Amino acid sequence: MKSFIDYYGAIRNSALVLQAAVVSMLLGFAGTAAADSVFVSPKHNKIFIADRGLFVKDLDTGIANTMCSPNNRWYDPAGHDVTDLMGTATDVVVKYHYAVVTVHPLDAQNTPFVDTITVDLTSCLDYKVVRVDDCIATVDLEGGFMTIPCVAYNGGYLTVKMNRRGNSSNWEVQTFGDNIHIKNYYGHGHGRKHDRDDDDD
Repeated sequence: MKSFIDYYGAIRNSALVLQAAVVSMLLGFAGTAAADSVFVSPKHNKIFIADRGLFVKDLDTGIANTMCSPNNRWYDPAGHDVTDLMGTATDVVVKYHYAVVTVHPLDAQNTPFVDTITVDLTSCLDYKVVRVDDCIATVDLEGGFMTIPCVAYNGGYLTVKMNRRGNSSNWEVQTFGDNIHIKNYYGHGHGRKHDRDDDDD
């Protein structure tokens, strides 16, 4: 018959083995979660996909472009062509107007290792310039209606149409809806910096 100490030791060892297995499993999940082959940038209506290359899909149209860069080639911040270096791309993160792509090239012994390539996305990201005409409010006092096209609301912009109450100075909202001219546009304010300074994380 085993002593109480032996019995307790067996339970403790089993618990340690189980704990090690759980930790190993959690670390495996954490590694998987940290490595994303798809990066969604709703601010620019783009999905960036790393899959043996870097590809871009438009969120609005669903059209997948192989590239949205000059001459259908990808360039690093220094202007070097890095297109052919991304044949083993698996992961991508977008920060500011750069993509950091994880690749797995071969070393001198033909053993794959992990490296990263920085890609300049300036030509892919649309920085919108809103015309003044798109935001000028108009009013028709005789007809009794007014249109205010650039009303900031809940992180976006609305076009609000108002009707005048008789001949008074009182107005009431008749209809409102998204302003298509500045869809996904973020100006100054709302706690945001300008698009070029903003972080996509």
